Amino acid sequence: MTSAVLYRWKLKPEREGDFRAAWSEGTRLIHKKCASYGARLHKGEDGLFWSYARWPSEEVRQACWDTHDFGQMDCFKVMRDCIDERLPEIVLTLTDDELAERGAAHPVPIYETDRLVMRGVRQDDAEALFPAVSDEANMRFWSRGPMTSVREVYDYLAWNAHGDGCQCWAVCLKESPDLAMGWVILMDKEDNQVEIGFMFRPDAQGNGYAYEAAAKMIDHAKHVRRFRRIWADVDPDNSSSIKLIEALGLTYEGRLKCNWNTHIGVRDSLIYGLALPENGQTSGL
Repeated sequence: MTSAVLYRWKLKPEREGDFRAAWSEGTRLIHKKCASYGARLHKGEDGLFWSYARWPSEEVRQACWDTHDFGQMDCFKVMRDCIDERLPEIVLTLTDDELAERGAAHPVPIYETDRLVMRGVRQDDAEALFPAVSDEANMRFWSRGPMTSVREVYDYLAWNAHGDGCQCWAVCLKESPDLAMGWVILMDKEDNQVEIGFMFRPDAQGNGYAYEAAAKMIDHAKHVRRFRRIWADVDPDNSSSIKLIEALGLTYEGRLKCNWNTHIGVRDSLIYGLALPENGQTSGL
């Protein structure tokens, strides 16, 4: 069952900026390694900082901390150095959810290709996308195992739809613009770089839809957001994704040993990239 945790800290004087930067880096790292749903940081009137973090379950959260030595990573060391007092954490279990969806961190324009409509992914796409993320073969090279309920997918899509630095498009046929077949996503990284990703239902694969949608997304990354580097992280055995990434114009850059600890074990990553130095140092909307 979905859970959340409230963390509370009193910071040392003059350390708010350092703490917030380290918190953001650590939150993204936890999401990458453990498939958390992300977190939000708040500052109270009393000066305390509160973080609200969501997880698929308390068991997943505990397993994450048991598996990874986050305390030895630089961003978490900076956080500790900024904290004057850490108050006890509070674990919450979700019972009802009436929180209205908020807008994405970056506008997600509607695009059309020859056969497709690409519009911002929504949490209510969960039912349509459940076949994509519940399929064992489809999820083999993902950062986590197959999902088991539409509710779980709904929670998972919160990051895609609202995550800071994300632009995620639901991919639909023109004749069915409300029925998502999959998604393509841009995930902002530091220094005007972006990582790409994609996921499609098994029944939507083999028709060129992923290439058609991802190519349009790459065009957006190049000419609208004007990133100077576009890259992808793929499992060495994920031959279909490697084929698509290469077709999109990304080239092999290197191999990261033991980069992921997943439901199928510790895995290497192949990094593919596309350099666009003419796009300079800053990305627009």
